[in-house]
Amino acid sequence: MKKKILGLVGTLEVELKGTDDIAVLELSGQIDSYTSEVITNIIDSHINKGNLKIIVDLTNIDYLDSAGLGAFINAKTKLGASKGELRLVGLKGKAKEVFDLACLTDFFKVFESREQAFENF
Repeated sequence: MKKKILGLVGTLEVELKGTDDIAVLELSGQIDSYTSEVITNIIDSHINKGNLKIIVDLTNIDYLDSAGLGAFINAKTKLGASKGELRLVGLKGKAKEVFDLACLTDFFKVFESREQAFENF
């Protein structure tokens, strides 16, 4: 499934990939207060279906605000409560700066590549 969502500062593309037991959200573009709601809804849908292993690929994200951070914190908390796990991939540039400024980089499991994120899941 591939979606293109118009946000407040730009567009976010979301493509769902993965395996039977690991969902991968490949994100491209901007994550703002509007598009972060879509991310939350997609992740909540996976949790409700019992898909508790989720990888979010941020390699192509060029804008992220505090609402985006909130969506990821919320997802990590919900998954943790259900014995699941959220892993982030490709955190770099401005998105990494936002995570670093909020002191959240170490709060998440962050991997350089999707292959690394799949290992030992």
